[in-house]
Amino acid sequence: MRFARRSFLRGTGLAAMGASGIAWSLGFSEAVGAEKSRGIAMTIGLNRLSPTAYPGAPPLRGAVNDARDVFDIARLQGFECKSPLLDEAATASAVISGIEDAARELRQSPGGIFLIQYAGHGCQVPDRNSDEPDGLDETWCLYDRMLLDDELGRLWTRFPRGTRILMISDSCHSGSVARGADDAFVAAVQRAGAGRGDDDKEKILKEVVFRYLPSEVAMAAYQQQRTVLNGVSDTVGSREMDDQGIEASVLLLSGCQDNQLSADLHRNGLFTSRLKEVWNDGKFNRIQRPNYRSFHSAIVSRMPMTQCPNFYPIGEPNIAFWMQKPFTI
Repeated sequence: MRFARRSFLRGTGLAAMGASGIAWSLGFSEAVGAEKSRGIAMTIGLNRLSPTAYPGAPPLRGAVNDARDVFDIARLQGFECKSPLLDEAATASAVISGIEDAARELRQSPGGIFLIQYAGHGCQVPDRNSDEPDGLDETWCLYDRMLLDDELGRLWTRFPRGTRILMISDSCHSGSVARGADDAFVAAVQRAGAGRGDDDKEKILKEVVFRYLPSEVAMAAYQQQRTVLNGVSDTVGSREMDDQGIEASVLLLSGCQDNQLSADLHRNGLFTSRLKEVWNDGKFNRIQRPNYRSFHSAIVSRMPMTQCPNFYPIGEPNIAFWMQKPFTI
């Protein structure tokens, strides 16, 4: 099952697996009881990275707005919202502490939900503990250093059984496919998919950049952070080679597949922009049978074929969670 944690960052998963992913029995997880659940939300957005930790990293434009906008959705849905971690505030220690605090608090509130959103650059670095078939670990690019997928997997094990974890990740994790991706994306937008009419398509074509670190920047960042990342990887060790320790039910809604790139526009990332359109200030939850699957499908229908958002669960299977109205506590 090591594949599962590797996949939720890179964006592979249920879309690639097909319908079998939703065939797990409801018997794997019981529905939350009548007692009111608790919801905690944490949002992270980085337009800028430390020039020391990431020499030459290009800035983004919509990641900070992504974090603020998802914060607003969570707040209006009744989540207890931590202040958004933006740019310099989004350090590795701040993110780790925030997740640990949420796990500690939700241990006192069985059946609660933790919403964590990330918008920013993604990257891949050499795998030190030999748990990746492709020899690469996936990362979130936080302000002062990258956060390894192994670290996130270890953090999910701190949440108790019955906890729901909703991840919304609008970033790239496959910089090696960057060459030529711009032309493919533009062609897909021109054909259909990402634009809500000709004016919107033209706007996207003029605005689009992508949320990946160019290979030379990624290499420089890795060399700069190598000692720290190796130490972290050694601390995590081989015990993070699978997902057996994750008792919570984790559901990822990601911006793209592992062989694609996430587009960054002026106001938001394209994925987050379409998520907001579908959510429509909560009106989505008033349609017939709203749930996370239909929410994801509606977002996908508004995206170009070169950027297909993913729906991917890990940890304890929980169909009751997947079939809830989005952003339900």
